[in-house]
Amino acid sequence: MKDFSTAQIRNVALVAHHGVGKTSLAEAMLFLAKATNRLGRIADGTTLLDYAPDEIQRQLTINLALAQFEWLGHKINLLDTPGYADFVGDVHCALRVADAALLVLRANTGAEVGTEVVWEILRHEKTPTLLVVNMMDKEHADFAGSLKSLRDRIGLNAVPAQLPIGQAETFHGIVDLIENKAHTFTGKGMEEKSQEVTIPDDLKQAAAAARARLIEEAATGDEELMEKFLGGAELTVEEIRRGLCERVVQGDLIPAFCCSAYGNLGVREILDEVVDVLPSPLDVKPQVPVGQNGGAPVVCKTDPREPVAALVFKTFSEQHLGDLSLIRVYSGTVEPGKELLNTTRHRSEKLGTLYDLVGKERLECKTVAAGDIVAAVKLRETHTGDTLADKSRPIRLGPPAFPEPVTEECIRSKTKGDEEKMAQGLNRLHEEDPTFSRAYEPSTKETLVRGMGDLQLEVMVDRLKKRFGVEVVLSRPHVPYRETIRGKAQGEYRHKKQTGGRGQFGEVHLRLEPLKRGEGFKFADEVKGGVVPNQYIPAVEKGVVAAMDRGPLAGYPVVDVLAALFFGKHHDVDSSEMAFKIAAESCFHQVMLDAHPVLLEPIGEIQVRVPEEFLGDVMGDLSSKRGKILGTESDGRYQIVRALVPLAETYKYATHLRSLTQGRGMHSSKFSHYEEVPRELADKVIAAARAEKEAGAAAS
Repeated sequence: MKDFSTAQIRNVALVAHHGVGKTSLAEAMLFLAKATNRLGRIADGTTLLDYAPDEIQRQLTINLALAQFEWLGHKINLLDTPGYADFVGDVHCALRVADAALLVLRANTGAEVGTEVVWEILRHEKTPTLLVVNMMDKEHADFAGSLKSLRDRIGLNAVPAQLPIGQAETFHGIVDLIENKAHTFTGKGMEEKSQEVTIPDDLKQAAAAARARLIEEAATGDEELMEKFLGGAELTVEEIRRGLCERVVQGDLIPAFCCSAYGNLGVREILDEVVDVLPSPLDVKPQVPVGQNGGAPVVCKTDPREPVAALVFKTFSEQHLGDLSLIRVYSGTVEPGKELLNTTRHRSEKLGTLYDLVGKERLECKTVAAGDIVAAVKLRETHTGDTLADKSRPIRLGPPAFPEPVTEECIRSKTKGDEEKMAQGLNRLHEEDPTFSRAYEPSTKETLVRGMGDLQLEVMVDRLKKRFGVEVVLSRPHVPYRETIRGKAQGEYRHKKQTGGRGQFGEVHLRLEPLKRGEGFKFADEVKGGVVPNQYIPAVEKGVVAAMDRGPLAGYPVVDVLAALFFGKHHDVDSSEMAFKIAAESCFHQVMLDAHPVLLEPIGEIQVRVPEEFLGDVMGDLSSKRGKILGTESDGRYQIVRALVPLAETYKYATHLRSLTQGRGMHSSKFSHYEEVPRELADKVIAAARAEKEAGAAAS
């Protein structure tokens, strides 16, 4: 691919609800740009962008894909994103580095759940956006109805820049309101041809009114254009596009276009507007990264002559080729062999071969200037979200803002001995998708995997098997309960053992008292007169700490307890640190049973965001889960409910919430505190824990 100036680059993300034809739109664009000589089909598994085996098998986009091609003397870096909420992490990756987006809508359904999700991210990132109403040739297609659904559902007021000629089975052309021309289509797919015609008589009045509105919107984007418009002068086509670009960059106008991506009808005209209306990297606000060690922010000019500043926004792990990193260059120029500083990890990184990509197809490139996107192979020290910068200006760019996981499962390998291989595979999968992570819960001795939904976890399990050769089982995690006491108690325990030689002797007297919730553990040495020599006091504390690892009720860790050693006995010959440690451990369990022990459960603070019509259902459901509603607040067309809910009641809550709200509810949660479990529930938990322990002992 030839060299392009920064002004000739367009970094565009394709975002939408799943199944609306994003990938088909990308394939049609690639075909028209002669980046491929065929139109790939998702059903046939022949698309350039959904090339991973699991994407072909499931017929859906799972991974972010990059397609770089030329159109009208410009380089377009097209980022095709997944539509399922489970893979929303890649939408965040793409919109972190895209200068603009195409929001795709299905003509016969309008705004859908995924539309709301991606619109929130577009709004957060302040991404300039064009709307594409796709599938205009499908039954019940309705261009105006689709725009109305956007207004009604998310308050997005898109302004038509085209009008369709016919709809559903009669769709055969578009009226270009910017140029005031009409185009009709003959043939479909690879045989599609477009012909300029006069605007049909039955559309002239509607087209004139729509064009007048579009011109007025364009004029408000520029003072000079507004003066000309108010003076009664006609704006030129170039001025209309300039004004539209200004408004789109400001984020207060979204022009709407229409097409049938599968039929390749109207895609050419959309590509033209991607070049003419969407901004180049020079048209958007420059990055303002922080200096070294959190120093003062530095304006990062989009200039190839500046020191290098680049962000790694996505990493792919390919089985035979290693890691492939996608990099957005914000300033400076990079080339193979260039040594940069990873300012996130404070390590040096030397770039290897650089590539332009069309899906999995690679084309080697020699230089990459500010504003462009490139793929680099086998970066040793660099991961998703890291900044690569010139050593003379060690600045750090903000990484993609990934959402917190909303679901978790316990994971274990089917084959004993595969634990290390499983851990390595999970780490690699986390590198590819940071919304997927693993953690270890020591109190339950379980490895947990966390993610954005059941489908994501299902895909990751499949990848573990096929790519890393590890078969695993997912199951419901144990709740990390804790044990504590409500009262005071004291007692003693003597550990005495004679084995023929030197024996073991240690006697401890402990008093236990409850602490405030969250205070943890305190140990008090109240021994007087040296009845327990000083050298054995630490051993007593170690014994108490060891005993607290597995409480006497159900084997869960003990918290919020003061343990005081106030008396004891020793033997000049037979006493040892081990003897006192064993005595303290047994004494603690014995005394704790007399101190009114209780079971504690983790409570999460949950925040649910739902359309107002589902507010009552969601609040009632949270209450049924033993939740305590903290309050509600309005967020535009949504209501946000905050509540405290026991972790035991929120397993698979993300799936349940989607079912309850027709897929429109979203939630986040974080640990809040521990609370006492109601007695009747505690008895069941304790009985289940003891039965599980007995079953494990019998099996071994």
